[in-house]
Amino acid sequence: MPFGQTFANPDLLIVGTLVLLEGLLSADNALVLALLVRHLSDKEQQKALSLGLVMAFALRGVGILLAGFLIKLWWLCGLGAAYLIFLAVKHFISKSHDEDDEDALASGKKQLSFGRTVALVGFTDVVFAVDSILVAVSLVNKPEKLWIVYLGGLLGMVLLRLGAAAFLRLLRTYPALDSTAYALVAWAGVKLGFSSRHLYGKTHSVHYGEMKDATFWVGFALIIMIGAWWAVRSARSHQLTPGEELTEDCLEKMEKVIEESKL
Repeated sequence: MPFGQTFANPDLLIVGTLVLLEGLLSADNALVLALLVRHLSDKEQQKALSLGLVMAFALRGVGILLAGFLIKLWWLCGLGAAYLIFLAVKHFISKSHDEDDEDALASGKKQLSFGRTVALVGFTDVVFAVDSILVAVSLVNKPEKLWIVYLGGLLGMVLLRLGAAAFLRLLRTYPALDSTAYALVAWAGVKLGFSSRHLYGKTHSVHYGEMKDATFWVGFALIIMIGAWWAVRSARSHQLTPGEELTEDCLEKMEKVIEESKL
């Protein structure tokens, strides 16, 4: 391959993993955007969410270009690892306060103007773009495999347009899958932390090993299997609360916006 890039058959597994994570995270991100704009009128919601999709595309593109820079600096990788783990911890902590958060949204306590809402959506898109690229870098973290980050990022952008609605429907059927996605994000953060330590050792002439591929993929498979089992089990016996009915309504609206988008 050109530009010093290398290819091996296991690389296809990494690409597939990125597509899976992008799909789950894109669906969860789309839900967050829908919740952010729900206080607006139906027409303004449509406009704000459409602008959010445009910004998401643009910011993912910028993030992909910056991945080559990120992958070489141990301290940036370290910060990225801490950030991914923080995201997952924050998600699981917030799950215990979901009802309060949804009640606050339902009562309309957070009323922003259209302009401020769009600005908030834009900022949220920046965060999501960072999440996406950090996860990709955590799975690769080798300059000679940078093409995987680029391909995974491009496929993620395509998935955001063509597959997000399908993943949203999957998330509506099995809500616990978002927790599975964040567990995978945390695991990716752990791997990126090992890579950061390895890069630090290289700059200081000290050898620190990276996480073994077998260890990572066994852990990844276990999270997928346990998470899928839990998602199916909880979906069979779960009854929607008023707050979750609000989330369901937001998911339906976001599906409509994605499906009708001209992007």
